[in-house]
Amino acid sequence: MVKIGKVRIMELLEPEFFDTILNHNISVIENGPCGGLMIVDTGLPGYLDQIESYLKTWGYSLEDISDIVITHWHHDHAGNAMTIKRISDAKIYAHVDELENLENPPKYNIIYSDELGVSFSIFKKTMERINNLHYESVKVDVALKGGEELGGFKVIHVPGHTKGHIALFDGKYLIVGDAIRNVRNTLSPPLRIFSWNYDFAVNSFNYLVSLPYTVLIPYHGDITIKNL
Repeated sequence: MVKIGKVRIMELLEPEFFDTILNHNISVIENGPCGGLMIVDTGLPGYLDQIESYLKTWGYSLEDISDIVITHWHHDHAGNAMTIKRISDAKIYAHVDELENLENPPKYNIIYSDELGVSFSIFKKTMERINNLHYESVKVDVALKGGEELGGFKVIHVPGHTKGHIALFDGKYLIVGDAIRNVRNTLSPPLRIFSWNYDFAVNSFNYLVSLPYTVLIPYHGDITIKNL
C-alpha cells in the first residue's frame, strides 16, 4: 500500500502463478468523473475483502467508488467490477473492443512454451487454476475508443496484450495495466503467450515508454519513479 502524489496503489498478491507470486497494483484516484474515487482495475474474483480493507485504511469505503476503469477483460482486472458497481452504483468504463469478452469471458487457450521457464506440469497447473476462475458478466456503462479524459487522465488505446487494452496518462502518472511489465527493474512488453497480438503489444510498449512520465504504474511488477 502506497500513496504517490495523487495516486494510491493497493498491492494484491496472486500465489501459485507459474510457481511464483504475482503482484497486482490497483490504482485509486480521487475526484473521478462522477465525483468520487476512480479505481483502475478490480483484482481477481474473491479479492474484494482485500480491496475494502485497503480503502478503509485510507479512510474510504467501497461506496466511495464512483468510477471503475477496466484496462482489459482478463480476470485479474475485471474480477470484482460488477460487485463494486452494485455496492456503489459506480460507472464502468472499458474500450469498445473489450465489451464482448467482458460480457462473456472466454477461457485462455494457450499452448505451452518455454517463455515462462517452468515445466509443463507447473504450466498446466496454473492454466487450469486460471481457467477455473469466473467473474460476473460485466456491463460497461461507457465504451471508450481512446482520447477521452477520465479524472484528469487521457485514455490511450494500446492494443496488443488484448485488442482493446487501454492505459491512462495525465502528463506525469502513467497507468499501463498489462501493457508494460516491470520485473527486476526491467521494463518489458507483456508475455507473448498472453498477448492477443504480440507485434501490436511491442509497438504499444515502445510508445508508452517514450512518453514523458514521472511515475509509471504497471499492474504487475514494481512502480517506476524518475526525475523527482
